[in-house]
Amino acid sequence: MSTIENNCVVSMRYIMRNAGGEELENTMNRIPVSYLHGGAGILTVLQQQLKGLQAGDKKIVLLKKAGGTSEDYLFEVIIDGVRNALPEEILLGYPVQAAVQPCEADCSCYSQQAI
Repeated sequence: MSTIENNCVVSMRYIMRNAGGEELENTMNRIPVSYLHGGAGILTVLQQQLKGLQAGDKKIVLLKKAGGTSEDYLFEVIIDGVRNALPEEILLGYPVQAAVQPCEADCSCYSQQAI
């Protein structure tokens, strides 16, 4: 089983909330978001928190600005897939194909209590 490290394509779903708990984005019942780990697809500080996770892992990540501000964010993340990047993906800096099949609309793979 692959773990998240540089030059892997990661597919994930997440809920992003601001410091007030307001839901800003929710991809839990959508096609997973894919990015090239080590690339510029998502924040470096978020990538650091996901390193070493595997498909099926869940994690809550707090991105906190020094001093605690309204710019703090909480991510509830589910890793759907991890695979080695293709040579062209490494060259381009982003994935050209998803790591997993999309989650169907009736999927029950996300449970808020499970995180």
